[in-house]
Amino acid sequence: YQRRVHGVRSASAWSWFKQLKFRMEDEICKIFMCSANFLYTYEYQGNAQKLVHTPLTDKCYLTLTQGMRMGYGGNPYGPVGTGKTESVKSLGQAFGRQVLVFN
Repeated sequence: YQRRVHGVRSASAWSWFKQLKFRMEDEICKIFMCSANFLYTYEYQGNAQKLVHTPLTDKCYLTLTQGMRMGYGGNPYGPVGTGKTESVKSLGQAFGRQVLVFN
């Protein structure tokens, strides 16, 4: 899909480099996004709802993963009903981690 739509020709292309990718290395699942890498933690989340991925979702994932790489967190900010909580929960599910939401 990336090759056809975005013209990705190599693994160093930005449109491929910024994607959330999973890789098995020595029987350990690792998650990569740009310069950040994390271990998948295998926390069972059940049958969760799926999120429609938009360019804004990708930017949110990119910002949060880079913040986590530097030892920080993230706090999406914006109008009510724009999917901030769902994006964070979806990223947590992709990482295999438990996400708790407090209002």
